[in-house]
Amino acid sequence: MSRTHPPRSRSVPATPDAPDLGEPQSDAPGPDPGDGLDRLRILLASAMGTVLVSYGVLLPAAALVVLTAGSGMSVDGVFATAIPLWLAAHQIPLTVVGAPLSVLPLLPTLVLVLVVAAGARWSVRRLGGRIRTDGGAVLAAQAGAHAAVAVLASALLPAAAPVSVAPWAAMVGAGVVAALAAGLGLLRQCGVPAEWRARLPRWAPPALRGAAAGLLALVAAGAAVLAVGAVLRAGEVEASFAALAPGFGSSLGVFVLAVAYLPNAVVAGASWLLGPGVSVGAAAASPFTVAGGPRMPFPLLAAMPETPPPAWVLVVLLVPLAVGAVVGAACRRALADVPDVKLRLRATAAAAVLVALGVVVAALLAGGRLAAGQFDPVRLRPELLLPAVLLWVGGPALLVATFQRSVPGAVALVEEPEFEEIEDEPEPSDEPARNLIAVEERRNDREVADEPGDDSDDGSGDESEADESGGVSAAGSDAGGSDGEPADESDAGGSDGSDGEPVTGSDAGESDGDSDGGSGAGGSDAGESGTSDDPADDEPARNLTAVRGRREDREVTAEAPRKPQTVAELVAQRQADGDADW
Repeated sequence: MSRTHPPRSRSVPATPDAPDLGEPQSDAPGPDPGDGLDRLRILLASAMGTVLVSYGVLLPAAALVVLTAGSGMSVDGVFATAIPLWLAAHQIPLTVVGAPLSVLPLLPTLVLVLVVAAGARWSVRRLGGRIRTDGGAVLAAQAGAHAAVAVLASALLPAAAPVSVAPWAAMVGAGVVAALAAGLGLLRQCGVPAEWRARLPRWAPPALRGAAAGLLALVAAGAAVLAVGAVLRAGEVEASFAALAPGFGSSLGVFVLAVAYLPNAVVAGASWLLGPGVSVGAAAASPFTVAGGPRMPFPLLAAMPETPPPAWVLVVLLVPLAVGAVVGAACRRALADVPDVKLRLRATAAAAVLVALGVVVAALLAGGRLAAGQFDPVRLRPELLLPAVLLWVGGPALLVATFQRSVPGAVALVEEPEFEEIEDEPEPSDEPARNLIAVEERRNDREVADEPGDDSDDGSGDESEADESGGVSAAGSDAGGSDGEPADESDAGGSDGSDGEPVTGSDAGESDGDSDGGSGAGGSDAGESGTSDDPADDEPARNLTAVRGRREDREVTAEAPRKPQTVAELVAQRQADGDADW
């Protein structure tokens, strides 16, 4: 006995192809809490990770400061000392014992930028690498985390501490530096989107490339000036080092401080090379003049000249000119396939302006207030650097970019060749030659009719009658065919049916008259004989050969398809043939 069981209900997971019909459907997809929590976790880990890593990098420097200060070494002292260093790495102005300090080292700032950029790259890569959808979240997370920690750090500094920071300055400085560094990391990881690139003008990418080349060249030139100055004034550098750090520990601390301020000194060397120079308090130095004043006993500042420079020092002004040539060559190389001179000049001018702005920003960051003493302020004269860069760098750059030279591997723009229509020359009239062909064909017909036992020719009729008749009658019967009609215009045309053009009666008459010179037999004998000695008799033969050659050419031309003369005709022929793959 069999029993039937009711079918079991099985739950089928809802998929896009087979939705669950038991529940109401919604067009908008539901929120995914797991995805949102993962995104938040990645953003927080990246932002706080860059804060902790940048703070940890500065801990050894803080420990060295505590060690060289002569006070007791403690963990609390090291962490407390690292807080002002971390704020200074964000270029946040400090107040030391009531005196402003805004001449901050640039090397910790560069390290901080590298750390934040690496964190931004990691986070956007984990989120999917989409700069338009994830870039804003990464920027906000990095800037917000650094700004919040900076405000918290400025508030945690005790009131009795020698260093103090304004909270608003900490928030703005840390947020701006972190956002810029995160933006560099995003561009390094994702690149510029194609939509943004399409909106840029044609001269923008070459201008950026030329500006980068110019800034790198100026940095190298500034480092060379600093090295030459340190070598020429090695005695003063050693004396200042010994005055500040008589012991080993203090000398190590001064060395670390000098290394931290090394990028500032490179920017000062570039400013001296461009002409405005550098000033520390009342003392100043430039390629044109030197102003006396108290000199700060610091190894990097000891490289400043104290005596007026000789006349040959003005040769160093050739270095900015060479930098300008580098900028112009970079822009010209980037636009090597563009023959438009105005576009190259526009890109070069934009590159020179970007170089000038970059130098001005670096000069503002490298200088500042120095405790309101006799060495305050440290200025690189940015108001003079802007026109100096435009003059010494922009002028040669525009001059070099004006002249175009061929670059190996450059692709030239090839224009489509224009096909000129060549009119056919008028051919000479071939009517006499056609008449000669008709006469020759009639002679061939008579020769076939004269052969014995040949009944296939309908025009033979009565051979005896054709022999007894005169030359004119024989010629007329041969040309007329089987009906025995005299040769006229229609008969001549029928004999030359291949040409499709009739032979005129006068021509036929002339040819028949020639054949009747003595008798019908004599005319045939003259036709069968070879070429005569008279040169005038060769002219019809040459005309006959020319007509046959032209006829064969016309037949070949009519059979062969016409070759396309332009690209449009080639495309039309391919489409007519049905070549879809082409």
